Amino acid sequence: MLGLFPGAKTESGARSLGLDEITSRPTVLKCMGRSYSAARSGGAVVIQDVTDITHPLPLGRAEPRSGSLWSVHTPRGRLAARTDETLQAIAALREANWPPRDPCPQGEWGPGTV
Repeated sequence: MLGLFPGAKTESGARSLGLDEITSRPTVLKCMGRSYSAARSGGAVVIQDVTDITHPLPLGRAEPRSGSLWSVHTPRGRLAARTDETLQAIAALREANWPPRDPCPQGEWGPGTV
């Protein structure tokens, strides 16, 4: 589960930060070796990659929907996820903005191709 620190047991009380807990003051989170900022703006939570502080990269926004789930959208409006957890929203936006690119797809550089 995203948001738990290594070795944490689910009954230990450790949990991730919910999207509904984000305020207008930016909250900085670390996820997958990068730094992200989440701040509430006009009812939505705006998420940016702030690893390079001189060039923050907007990743998308999460908007409240029915129940406790939020709709997480890329800057171009594509639905990336529905979740209530901030780290899951960040992971979905990162995947949507940086899809996995394997520089060496399986089979292309197998034995005997060198």
